[in-house]
Amino acid sequence: MGGVATIAVTVAAAAGAVALFRYVDRHARELKEALRDKTTRAGAKIIDYERDPESGIFRQKR
Repeated sequence: MGGVATIAVTVAAAAGAVALFRYVDRHARELKEALRDKTTRAGAKIIDYERDPESGIFRQKR
């Protein structure tokens, strides 16, 4: 009976691991899409500045 119990526990553990992987993958995909949307919309608004060494004033990078 110990062999049958081992097989049953192994199958249950494998099914649990697959379910956990699918759950994490689904939520990670949703998070990636949300972040991609945020960065895509904000990407056009970002202006990068650098400090002019002579005057000390920040100017837009070229």
